Amino acid sequence: MPLVLVSNNSELLRHLAAPTFRRLELEQKVASNGEEAWAMFELHKPPIALLDAEMAGITGYQLAEKIKAAAPATRVVLVIGKRLSGEQMRKVGACGCDEVLVAPMSADELYDVVAIQLGKPRRGAERYRTEILSEGKPLDAIITNLSVDGVRIVSKTPVAEGATLAVRITPEDGTGAVDIPAKAVWTQAATSSSGGHKTVVGAEYPNLDERAREVLARLTQWEIVHETQRIRVVLKGDFTEATRFDELLHSMVGRVDFDMAQVRYMNSLGVRAWCEFLRAAPIQGYEFHACSVPFVLQASMVEDVVGRGTVTSFFAPYHCSTCDH
Repeated sequence: MPLVLVSNNSELLRHLAAPTFRRLELEQKVASNGEEAWAMFELHKPPIALLDAEMAGITGYQLAEKIKAAAPATRVVLVIGKRLSGEQMRKVGACGCDEVLVAPMSADELYDVVAIQLGKPRRGAERYRTEILSEGKPLDAIITNLSVDGVRIVSKTPVAEGATLAVRITPEDGTGAVDIPAKAVWTQAATSSSGGHKTVVGAEYPNLDERAREVLARLTQWEIVHETQRIRVVLKGDFTEATRFDELLHSMVGRVDFDMAQVRYMNSLGVRAWCEFLRAAPIQGYEFHACSVPFVLQASMVEDVVGRGTVTSFFAPYHCSTCDH
């Protein structure tokens, strides 16, 4: 049962009591001021601390610095208000905290931050194994691009145009593999950096059934997470002018949280297309979580989106879990 050191903050304590947190089975140690928080930390050595930046006595900034110096592995999350002065920003940068939360926040956002800091997977970030099959056997190839429209691969073995292939997607949650038939529509010979020969292949899906389309969409475009207080859409992959979200429209009712931590790339036309989608969706209001600064800057140029949404948190730059950069 993980210990969490938490400030005596009514909003934090209320969210930590929400049903969402039951799966984490947290044991809370509540501190009323900075001195009490430091004493509890020295006694219990919790793996995570949720602290008000402006605590009475020793401030959250000072606590973060002390905790990280004493136990670098402890994850420190500071809670700050919406309006930050330049001096507060300087303190945030200097104290060494692992994450910053802006109050007020939702229970879902707090859950995401706590779960990630404890090493739990982000909801909607389930892992998949992918491989290419040729005549039912694994092909010595890597997938460089995967979407609901097709797949691009680099194969160490020759592949002819028109060859019959299959994309095997295996979720690590044990739900079983999905084999998606594909056909090579173009091939191009290339030379690897080591001097060996390889084949770059573009393949399409001749017949894509609903199960395969759903798996591909979850892996490369979006996933709707139903276990939260509001509709939560985890966006993935690339935002370009070719990205289409029309199939999301029927689910976009009421207030919606968009989680953008897994968006890998975006261009200005893609952001504009996304804003046009939001204008057409019957959404009462929405929040963006973990978006990049470029997204916000691009979206702010589109008149349709100004004033309708709230940016709740930033992730910039992105972290790639595959290469750890």
